[in-house]
Amino acid sequence: MNPKTETPARAPVGLISSAASPRLLTDRREQQVATPWGTASVLTGRIGEREAAVVLRYGPKLTIPSHKINYRANIWALRELGVQRIISQNAIGSVNPVVKPGDIVISHDFLDRTKSRPLSLFDDSECWVRVDMTEPFCPEVRASLLEATASMPDRVLHRGVFACVEGPRFETPAEIRALQREGADIVGTPMVPEVTMAREAEMCFASIAPVINYGAGMAPAVIHVGPGSMNDEYYAGGLHDRIEKALIDAMARLPDHRGCKCGQALRGGFHGQRPGWLANCSIDEQAGSTLPAALEDA
Repeated sequence: MNPKTETPARAPVGLISSAASPRLLTDRREQQVATPWGTASVLTGRIGEREAAVVLRYGPKLTIPSHKINYRANIWALRELGVQRIISQNAIGSVNPVVKPGDIVISHDFLDRTKSRPLSLFDDSECWVRVDMTEPFCPEVRASLLEATASMPDRVLHRGVFACVEGPRFETPAEIRALQREGADIVGTPMVPEVTMAREAEMCFASIAPVINYGAGMAPAVIHVGPGSMNDEYYAGGLHDRIEKALIDAMARLPDHRGCKCGQALRGGFHGQRPGWLANCSIDEQAGSTLPAALEDA
């Protein structure tokens, strides 16, 4: 598969994952998409009957740790390809003893416990952007995931708090206990700041998270590979295959037109100088100044 540099194909739905099998993404090709933060590699093709774009967040050979991912380039590349909705697939660990390996969590909220990652698409711009995160995940995309997993043999949890930590190491038992006290249910290193940057880009975003291990201190050890390991739980038991089928089904269930508020996220939350790369967004329809009234005459 050779990288393509021609005009990018358009894809209304996107997936961010660690892998995408040929069964999940068909007619695939690799594209290099230029963004203000560098070039991002994106796979385009079809997921089911939908044109789709896929970002392999750790790279094609899983060599990029979570704290070194170019999140801004990845999110903006999907937007450049016409993506309006993103599903994030995350194989993660349990913090809550009630949540067991083999469960699937459709998160409704998250905790950001990262340390060194970029916070915003607008970090280098002369503006102040505060998007509303009262409902962190798009309700329409969450609904499609819940419908797609309703008949699965696995236990699907309709709510859950995803704690995103920095990595690349696993957490300590004390850190897991602290996350439990804070109300977390599951823990992993992907998804933040993808979820917040997607909101800033006025894209829908939701997560499907198969649970593949208990956090440190909840089991004798966290085992990455080999018998009884995280990878064994995910692949040998068929959970990976069922997740891919759910992704195909979920994307098919997405309504043709968005009825959520994700596409209006910047309206009223953007103040200052608009960067040149920001186009086709809700502030196009925002009348008058974006400055608070108290500063108009300052």
